[in-house]
Parts: sequence; C-alpha cells; structure tokens
Amino acid sequence: MNDQKELFLNVARSLSGKIWVKPDDKEQRLATSLQQVSSIPYPLAILLAQRQITADKIETFLDPKIKDTLPNPSTFLDMDKAIEILSEAILKKDKIAIFADYDVDGGVSAALLHTWFSWFGLEPSIYIPDRIKEGYGPNNDAMKSLAESHDVIICVDCGILSFDPISIAKAKGCKVIVVDHHLGSSKLPSADAIINPNRFDEPTIYKYLCAAGVVFLLLVGLNNKLRKKKCQVPDLIFYLDLVALATIADVVPLIGLNRAFVKTGLKVLEKRQNVGLTALLDVAGINGEIKVSHLGFSLGPRINAGGRLGFSKLGAELFIEKNNAQAAIIARTLNSLNDDRKLIEAEMLKKALQILESPSDDNNLIWVVQEKWNPGLTGILASRLREKFGKPVIAIAIDQNGIGRGSGRSINNLNLGTAISQLLEEKLIIKGGGHAQAAGITIKGDQIRMAMERLSEILRNQKQISEESPRLNITSLISVNAMSAELIEKIEAAGPFGPSAQHPLFVLANCQIKWLKVIANQHLRFYISDGSNRNIQSIFFRGMNEDAGNFLIQNQAIKYHFAGHLEINDWSGQKTPNFVVKDVSIAT
Repeated sequence: MNDQKELFLNVARSLSGKIWVKPDDKEQRLATSLQQVSSIPYPLAILLAQRQITADKIETFLDPKIKDTLPNPSTFLDMDKAIEILSEAILKKDKIAIFADYDVDGGVSAALLHTWFSWFGLEPSIYIPDRIKEGYGPNNDAMKSLAESHDVIICVDCGILSFDPISIAKAKGCKVIVVDHHLGSSKLPSADAIINPNRFDEPTIYKYLCAAGVVFLLLVGLNNKLRKKKCQVPDLIFYLDLVALATIADVVPLIGLNRAFVKTGLKVLEKRQNVGLTALLDVAGINGEIKVSHLGFSLGPRINAGGRLGFSKLGAELFIEKNNAQAAIIARTLNSLNDDRKLIEAEMLKKALQILESPSDDNNLIWVVQEKWNPGLTGILASRLREKFGKPVIAIAIDQNGIGRGSGRSINNLNLGTAISQLLEEKLIIKGGGHAQAAGITIKGDQIRMAMERLSEILRNQKQISEESPRLNITSLISVNAMSAELIEKIEAAGPFGPSAQHPLFVLANCQIKWLKVIANQHLRFYISDGSNRNIQSIFFRGMNEDAGNFLIQNQAIKYHFAGHLEINDWSGQKTPNFVVKDVSIAT
C-alpha cells in the first residue's frame, strides 16, 4: 500500500506486521447518512456502512427473518428428486440409514433427519464412521453393509466424492441420496439425488451453507410436499437451535441465510427445548443469554471431541436423546473427552514447532508429518500453525500401515479445497476434499513429499498469495469512556460475527498497559488506560504465541494503539465491557 491516506493512524506495519486500513470516503459518507435518518450510534453506523447496508435495509439487516431469506428448496438441483424418494419412503415405511460425518455439522445433520423421520414413526439408523479406523466419508464396507439392510441411504456432510462406495450401495438395490456442501469435481457419484450447493453444475448463490443448512432446506421441501398430501408435519422452527450450532461450528460465512439461521437459532436455543443441548450447556457452565461464542468455543469443541478421540457417534446421540439422565451422562463424557483433547493437542503442537524450528523457504505452504499422532486432532494443529506462521498448513498423522491422514487450514483468498481436489484428480492422494478454508486428505506415506510439493505449486498458481502485508480493516476510533454495555449490545445486533462478517475492529489510541498477567501460559490479561478516568479490562488470546504479545510483556511502559473488538463480560448478572485485543502498534 503506497497511499498514506488509506492508513489508520499511519500504521503501515503493526507489531504483527499488519497494515491498518481506515474506512474509505464512500463508507464514511454512508455512515453519516445513516445517522441522519436513524438514531443509531456512529460505531454501528460505520459498521453498517462497511457492510454496505443502506438506510432502507437497516431494519431487515439487524433483525433478519427466516421467511424473508429462505429460498425455494426446489431451485436446488436434485432437490425434487430427493423429496420424491423420501416422501415415498415415509408412506412405504422404508428402512432408512443416515451416513454422517463425525464433526458437529455431520452430527447435527444426522440428528435433524432422525428427529424429522421420528415424527412419522420411522426410526432411521445413524452410521458415523470411526475417524481413526475408517477415515472421512462413506467407505466400501460400511456402505455395502448398510445397503444390505436398508432401502435408502442418506449421506450427509459427505459423499460428493464417494464414487465407489455409492456404486456398491446402488448395486445392492439401495437408493442413495447425498446432502453435502463440500467441493465436488466435474464428475458426480451415481447417487439417485445429489443436493450440494457446491456441486460443479449448481448455479445457486447459497454456496456458503453448511450441510445442516442444506438438510434444513430439504426438510422444508419435504414439509411442503407432505402438506399437499394432507399430512401433519413438524414445526421446523424448533430445529434451528441445531442448525445455528452447526453453522457456527463449521465456520461457514455468516452472511445471508446463515445470519437468519443463527439469529433465530439462538432464540430457540435459549428456550432449552433440546434435552441434549441443555445438558451440554449445563456441563459447560453456560447460563442466561447464549452467545455465538458459546457455540463456537464451548459447545462445538466438546461435541467434536467425541469424533476426534474415537467416539464419533456421541454428538448425534446427544442431539436426539430425550432422557435427561442419559443426556447428562453423554454430555459429561464429551466434556471429559474435550479435556483429554486439550492435553494431546498441546503435545502435538509442541512437537510440530520442534519439527518446524527451521521452516522451509516455501512461500505457499507449511506441512508437517509425524507418526503416532492422533489424526482427529490434525485440523486443530493446522489451525494453530496457520495462526503462528500466517500460511496454509497441512498436518498429517501416519498410522502403522504407512497411511497418512491429515487436515489442512488455509488463509484468506486462497482456496485449499479446490487445490486438494486437484491432487485427488491427479491421483497423488487416496482421498481428499473440503472447502476454501479447510480440507482433509488420506495419502500413502511415500507420496507425501511429492504431493505437498505439487500442492504448493497449485497454490502458487492460484496467484492469490499477496506479497503485501496483511490488512486489518479498522471500523473507527473509540475511547474507554465511550465503551458501555448498551453500546456493545447495539453493535452486536449487527452480528453474528465470524467468517465473511468479521467483528468490527475499534482502536484505543495512545494508551498504556496497567496490571498485565499471563493466563494459562498463553493468554494476556491486562487493563488499558487512555488517560481518562476509567480503564478497560482487556484480553489478548494466545498473545504469548504472537510477536506482539511478547513485545508487550517486555515493554509495558510505552504507549500503544490497540485494535480489537468489544464484548460484554456477563459475570454474576453484572454486565461490564471487555476489549478483545487483535493487534497492537507502537504509538508514534
């Protein structure tokens, strides 16, 4: 960036190497206009302007309704085929199997279908593969076995690249429906219906949905079909607590229909009508208002812990459990598994950093391989390494048979899922797939180096890795005195915040640190003073892993600009503002 006029507080390089960018003139003019026609505060006005929300769209943006954002399910390719097969299956009382992925999205998708079919007196089987023994997606043995004892198999959150397993099931006379959202290839499996917003020939704009979101649309279509047959159908609004959880946990873009899913789903979740989710909320110590962060950082990891450590079906079982005592047992088990996961993850990260003490000069990719690692934790490991090195990462665990199973995490503007699909087409990996920011692979150990070198080349050819320092888009300046629970609640109305809808970043300028403390050997807790009569409590998550955090510890007396987002700390019913630090610059 050469234009100094775009810099916020002239920060051309923060302590983490980022450029701070201020809202452009058009956004600032729109923010002023929004304030003139409404009573919203300036921090919210500039945020809406950055989202390109005009005055006539403020109300619908801040309070999105499902009915206003829900598309006609029949506009999706193969949707009507699937609806016809499943509505007929209900009337014939067919035996139905649900083959699901082992993460939150897969477990939720399976539970949604199971709950819906149960309304009609059917009891579908749920099959979730063992992550370590079977790996991701449908496999030949499982699909053959299911086909021999069922009339219909529904593959959810998987299946778009499962050519042989689906062919085997079809050969047994079983109908197969795929409901997925992962990237496919130009070739499709031989399933009877494939509903996937990311299949190569699908023109829909809803490519950002997770699998549970696509399943919800399928259920909407089924309800519409059965109403015409004068059948009583369940109220799907009460399914949205699970859809919201999957949407947040799968880290899909929080835009359009996904915003409505999460906004409405949080309201449903607060009613605590799902027995299993209520038990998990209790185990996690979540009381009162339920926030997006609770779904992403408390519930999601606990549910995923089951799949990561070899108990893949626990999540789905929790979601469909009706007995309070049994739900409490499952929730406590998941909580314990999550504690185990944290310990194993820490050891894996320590080993990976030792391996990468002298990382290669590859500008496109970091990859690390180790025997006896838990393949269920390679995704978390890849995320941690991406945070540290700022590059795409592939982490691979090698089993005793010399087969590697790994996960990758990408950076913005670089599509890892497409690159992995290309490796699969070139037969450099056994299995693989995913989406832009996350992907998984299965690979022969002796082909890892060749495949990773080819993956790096593919990423380079995407020509989306910029030599320019990463940009941090700042919303506005703010003072400590301006921070209040009321202001934060108004800003949060523009949420939920997450992928493609980042938290608005505010800057506290010319500030000093007061009382700094290291928490859990990685987070920094301190107070920020801007010279006013108040200090603001602040947290810098994993600051000890960042150059910026270590600089703060060693230089506490100088003045800084802090960039971060606002949140409410609701402790014992008392709401107080909290500042979550995302970046730091020396005040000059």
